[in-house]
Amino acid sequence: MSNPERFVSPLHGEYHELKPPFRLELEEARRRAVLEKDYIPDEARQKAIFDRLDWNTLREEVLREGKEGKQVRGKLFEMLIQADPAFGDRTPLEKELLVLAHSPEKFGLEKELGGYRNPDMAFLLFEGENGVELVGVGESKLGLLNERSFKQLSETGFTQGAQKLIEVINALPDPESHGLIESAKARPINIADEFTQLLVVPANRNIEWKSTLINRREFNAEGRSKFYALLEDTQKVRTTRAAFSTAEVGAMATTLTT
Repeated sequence: MSNPERFVSPLHGEYHELKPPFRLELEEARRRAVLEKDYIPDEARQKAIFDRLDWNTLREEVLREGKEGKQVRGKLFEMLIQADPAFGDRTPLEKELLVLAHSPEKFGLEKELGGYRNPDMAFLLFEGENGVELVGVGESKLGLLNERSFKQLSETGFTQGAQKLIEVINALPDPESHGLIESAKARPINIADEFTQLLVVPANRNIEWKSTLINRREFNAEGRSKFYALLEDTQKVRTTRAAFSTAEVGAMATTLTT
């Protein structure tokens, strides 16, 4: 999280933020974006997200997994969601487990979790009233939902992956020897009976019409019907909007790569 420097106006004695130049570039790119019809940005929410981003490392983090346009847009969208106060604060435990879910080989656990690696997991939701309990997982999806999305949101996807993640953590004789410091402190970690998946889509999407979120070309009529039924089952999947639209993310991603 960045902490902008501040200066005092010599005329009025007022405090003003000195924004990082890179932030100014992305803000300008967002303003120049050709917005989708009927979409109005929530600029207060967007500013709150920008205030929480680490502008010293953002470009490096976004480009780490690839510089191709789709990769950059998807990673930037994920990072904007992770910094969104609407989805809570990212705790040290959550950050550690996300890295483990994305890259189990970094902790020497590729054998145990390699088959459950999930790079699209954007955030985890925890409660701590009765010990540490995982109550949900969040996925960011910038594009239309495809067959891979259906598999991830079904019981064999994110849910099974989260269960396996916690199972492996709880069974490790010495998590700290794998570099899992926060997990060692938190054990045992439980999974809530009412575990849910939160699907976060761009701000311009019409989440009231779930059928519009699906890439119809990738499914036959039966497949679309099954996916639609899954999205309508709010006990399994809840859908919500991010703070930025498809066009805004695209415009900022272009600035990142030029």
